Amino acid sequence: MEIRFQPNQPVRLSVLSGLPQALTARIINLNGRSADLQVEQQILAGSAIRIDLDDSMLLAEIIECSSEQEQFRIHICITEAIPSMSDLAHLVSALMCESPSGSTGDRRAARTAFVK
Repeated sequence: MEIRFQPNQPVRLSVLSGLPQALTARIINLNGRSADLQVEQQILAGSAIRIDLDDSMLLAEIIECSSEQEQFRIHICITEAIPSMSDLAHLVSALMCESPSGSTGDRRAARTAFVK
């Protein structure tokens, strides 16, 4: 499954290293395992980040951050990509023996049977 984006699409960016923070960014370019984003504040190169894009999630490292007028442009290297968080949630639910409604009854029964 491929991750699709629109030019200038806003995304939620969370800085995971150093002082954790959440900001809005805009995608300038996404190509394979690299991307360029525009942010309103400087973020240190080497920082680990998470990008939430529609139903997708990307984990990445900032390679470079440069000033562009009143904004900053960051170049990132994507280390992990989950193209569909909803598909992942369904898979986890199925693996945990949960019903779609979120009931934990089947999971408790499976856990009890395993312990015996």
